[in-house]
Amino acid sequence: GCMDIVGGREVCPHSWPYMAAIKDETSGVFCGGTLVEKQWVLTAVHCEIDELEDRVVLGAHWASVAEKEQQIFGVMETFCHHWFDLPCFDNDIMLLKLNDTANLNKYVKLLPLPDSFEDVEPGTLCQVAGWGYTSPGKPSKYLQQATFKIVNRKNCDKCYAKKAEITKNMLCATGKSKSHPSHTCQGDSGAPLICAGQYRGSVSFGEECGNTSIPGVYTCLTEEYINWIKRTIS
Repeated sequence: GCMDIVGGREVCPHSWPYMAAIKDETSGVFCGGTLVEKQWVLTAVHCEIDELEDRVVLGAHWASVAEKEQQIFGVMETFCHHWFDLPCFDNDIMLLKLNDTANLNKYVKLLPLPDSFEDVEPGTLCQVAGWGYTSPGKPSKYLQQATFKIVNRKNCDKCYAKKAEITKNMLCATGKSKSHPSHTCQGDSGAPLICAGQYRGSVSFGEECGNTSIPGVYTCLTEEYINWIKRTIS
């Protein structure tokens, strides 16, 4: 089955046409991703893609069921950022080359990389969508979205002091308000973070699911990453 964002709501079907579901035969969707070129999906390194077994589904709303809008691909090759650092999740960014090119239409579209490199200011509201758990072990069928607010890296770093260093390659965000707590969870990794209509990052890691007081951490699409993406694709 699919899995969802904690505190999220179901999206209008096909309103995130650049969203990719990464799934395996046994557990269903285990990560998200973004279609950045017709044959390329951007996701997180720690998703650990199995090129023989895993599938990338584009155009999905209920990703574990065959829908006529879906296009399903195998993974021909994976390109991890060469500085990925597992204990602290720095450089958690990976490109998947699909085994064929996507047919772009109303349900399957590219998400352009950001055209500017300013940092995302604390207080900015951003959206994330995904099929991750809504509560521990509670899968959801449909793509969910939630709104998050970017928070200061210093405060975020205090929350993760023992586990990870929050670097300039990362963004941190919490649920929009106390009355709207939301949190990304297992199954959401690699999904796009959209701020003011621009693709700004992807889901990387967080504390245990549903702990809405601790910010989630996102890989920030820095100038260096964007150049790496363009070089790899070309």
